Amino acid sequence: MKTKIILSLAAVGLMGNMAFADLLVDRGLPTANLNNAAGPAGADRSNVSWAFTEYTSPDYWVVGDTFKNNSSQTWNINQITLWTVGQTDTAILRGGIDGSSIGIVSTAASISDATYAGGITYQGSSGEFGSTMHQIDFTVNILLGAGQTYDFFLDGTGNSELDFQGNPIVVPYVHASNAALSGSPQDGADGTMLFAEVIDGSIPDGYVGSWTSLGDGWDKASDVNVDVYGSSVPDGGMTITLLGGALMSLAALRRKLFC
Repeated sequence: MKTKIILSLAAVGLMGNMAFADLLVDRGLPTANLNNAAGPAGADRSNVSWAFTEYTSPDYWVVGDTFKNNSSQTWNINQITLWTVGQTDTAILRGGIDGSSIGIVSTAASISDATYAGGITYQGSSGEFGSTMHQIDFTVNILLGAGQTYDFFLDGTGNSELDFQGNPIVVPYVHASNAALSGSPQDGADGTMLFAEVIDGSIPDGYVGSWTSLGDGWDKASDVNVDVYGSSVPDGGMTITLLGGALMSLAALRRKLFC
């Protein structure tokens, strides 16, 4: 298991506590088949980014995905990292254990510039390079039991594009990739993602669904890129009760590749 060293500096500039965090889920940025140079006309392209184009003020839609604790121990998660394409002013992480209510998990986000290995940038659907990329590091405090799945969604501000009806796409584009073509570990990738509707600032129970980009915005499936950091602790009988209820069946939405 990979280990990340997190250093904390005191306000006076002295070295503070040093903590060690394991990389529990490794589904980071792709390292191969990037942009339209990947095969004829980009047929083998691995990288993509998603946001929903349908938006009715003040309600809007967010893109998400899942990761699962496939270990035999409880995970104590303290950081979740996502990536965005295009302008990103603020970032909010919404989430919850699969089957439970979805709430705001973290607004404590560190937003930094990012590129692919070698300094390569994202090429938009228009063919132009130079689309800005950002790494979003969320500070969280999540306990995820053995065998449990976690649903997460990227919310925030900074996007200034308009959909086909002239409505704003308010949330940033979240970075995703096709697992088979990514060239990097893609833990838990299953070719499906999540969507949810934010209504009056929250996601009501039942307003979450799943979708695949295969034939619905792209020529292949994709998963949101995510790295999850924390520690594993023996499961001492901790029980987390899940809220019941099936997810509401929602109509298909228009989605678009970043351009």
